[in-house]
Amino acid sequence: MERVLTSFAPPSATARADDARMAVTAAGALGRALTEAVAGTIVGKAEAISQAVACVLSGGHLLVEDVPGVGKTLLAQTLAAAMGGSFGRVQGTPDLLPGDVVGAVVPDEGEGWHLRFREGPVFANVVLFDEINRTSPRTQAALLEVAEERTVSVDGQTHPLPVPFVLLATQNPVEIAGTFPLGEGTIDRFAYALSLGRADAAAERAVLLGDGGRDRLVSVAPVAEPPALAAAQEAVRLVHVADVLADYVVRLLDATRTHPRVRLGVSTRGGIALVRLAQASAAMAGRDHVTPADVQALAVGALAHRIVLADARGLVPARDLVREVVAAVPVPRP
Repeated sequence: MERVLTSFAPPSATARADDARMAVTAAGALGRALTEAVAGTIVGKAEAISQAVACVLSGGHLLVEDVPGVGKTLLAQTLAAAMGGSFGRVQGTPDLLPGDVVGAVVPDEGEGWHLRFREGPVFANVVLFDEINRTSPRTQAALLEVAEERTVSVDGQTHPLPVPFVLLATQNPVEIAGTFPLGEGTIDRFAYALSLGRADAAAERAVLLGDGGRDRLVSVAPVAEPPALAAAQEAVRLVHVADVLADYVVRLLDATRTHPRVRLGVSTRGGIALVRLAQASAAMAGRDHVTPADVQALAVGALAHRIVLADARGLVPARDLVREVVAAVPVPRP
């Protein structure tokens, strides 16, 4: 028997406790505050800012790809400043070693010589990995455990990262000299990938005149402490997702896997990321339930970077393909 869909909202007002609804409301308010804080520095990119904040609120990691000089690093730095907590930065270079990123065992010449673990820059609430694809595949692979499990394992010992932990990475297009394409496993760890693009004339003029841009970075104040951000990330998972919307996401994933131009489609991890991103977007919009519009608005950034095409490389063709898939897959109706 075909299911009859009555609403994307929770079944009844009593199905969720008041404290859960309040937590979702608070998470949405924090997301809007983050958006406002970042908008003072990144001019003319409201949609990209909203997407980046939704990624953070969903508990995912963000990858920003674009040509040099369009504000990739500034976006990540502004997000980090607005989130507060401890901050770590890694500058990608070809000679960077895994131990330079995650930490290493070093001699300790205190009382009684012994070895100790020296933490790397990833031991922070917010980590900016600038130009990640200038590092070697070996160093990129060191992020697999970091991004997925929020831990670092060295010399048989596992060290937990701070809570919350958010990785903000930037990369240049693969055609830029001195870059190494991210491996499928590494890039799949990023919940969302976006491209800022060139600013329009009005926004670029505003930056030239000092209304936004790097000069505003020093004035960005944290809008929350780490425990509040961690609580907001947990609250986002309480946003209701109707069964038919989960089925809709599954159909989108399947469409990428069976498309004739695709060699490797989107993983289940990509579907989980898309659902959580949609939950974060709904909370930021003041709702306690996800709609198809939430899924559609974030599908390209959540799925395209995970696709390996049979006939082309790069994010732009993959993004076009995801747009094609979203347009083709029937949308559930309330």
